[in-house]
Amino acid sequence: MGDGAASFQLNVLPLVNRNPSPGCGPGTDGSWYTIFPVPPNYRYPANVTLSIVRDLLLGRRRSFVRDAAELAKGIRRLRIIGTIPPDSDPLLFLINHYSRPAPALRGQGFQAWWIAIGLESAVGREMHWSMTSAWTFPDPLRSRLITPLTEWALARVARMYGFTPMPPMPPRPQDAARRADSVRRILRAARASRPPMAMAPEGMDSPDGRLMRPPPGAGRFIAHLADAGYTFVPVGAYEEEDGFSLNFGRAFLPPKGGTHDPELRDRATADAVMASIAALLPEKLRGIYS
Repeated sequence: MGDGAASFQLNVLPLVNRNPSPGCGPGTDGSWYTIFPVPPNYRYPANVTLSIVRDLLLGRRRSFVRDAAELAKGIRRLRIIGTIPPDSDPLLFLINHYSRPAPALRGQGFQAWWIAIGLESAVGREMHWSMTSAWTFPDPLRSRLITPLTEWALARVARMYGFTPMPPMPPRPQDAARRADSVRRILRAARASRPPMAMAPEGMDSPDGRLMRPPPGAGRFIAHLADAGYTFVPVGAYEEEDGFSLNFGRAFLPPKGGTHDPELRDRATADAVMASIAALLPEKLRGIYS
C-alpha cells in the first residue's frame, strides 16, 4: 500500500441521515440520538426506482454509484463508521452477506441488496461487483417457478451496471464451467482496468445473519486478486437499534507464503478475511469467527 495506508484510523464519521427516525432527537453536534427504539425501515424512492425498472426492461446501461446515492435515501438511518481509504491503490471491499427475514406478522426483513446500495453510496466510486446469477430454493416448486425468473432479471441487472454474474451458492455441479468463466472475467478486469471491487465472500444469505465460512475456492479467488495488486478493505454490515451500519476496517494485505498447498492457502485467506470482517460486527453476528 501507499504511504497513506499507515494513517488510516478507525473513528466514527458523521451520520448519513437524510431520513431521521421518528424515534430520534437532534444532538447538539448536529447528529441524532435515539429517544425510543424504532425498527429499521427501508423504502424505494419512487422516481429512481421507476427509472431503473424502465431501463432494466429496455436494456439500457446505468451508473450504479449514481443510483445507489438516490436509493440510499430510502434507508431510514445509514451509519458510516470508520475511514474509507482513498483509491490510490486498487481496493477490494469485502463485506459480510448479512440478511434478516421479515417478522412473521408484520414489518420488513433486510435484503442483501441494501448492503450493495449502502456501500456503493458510502464509497462514492463506481465499483465492480460480483453478484449471484440466480436465486435458488430448496423446494422444487419455487425452483421451477421463481429461479428462472430471477436468472432473467439478474442477468439484465448485471448487464445494466457492468457487474459480473456468478453462479449461485451453494454450488451446483452444472455451474462449474460458468463459475470458472466468471472468475476469469473478474481477474481480467482486475489486471486490465483495476477498478475498485466489492464482494461478499460467503456468497449467500446466512439463515440467522451470523457469519458463515465461505465456500471452498473463495479464499483462493481472493488471493488471486491480492496477487493482482489489490488491497483489502473489510466492512461489517449490520442492523442495530433503528439503523443500518457499515463499519469500515483498516485496509490490509493478506499474509503471503507459509504454504504452497492451494487448499491450505484457500482456507487461510478466507479465514483471515472473515476474521477481519468479524472484528467489525457485534458479537452476536460473528458466528464461527467469534
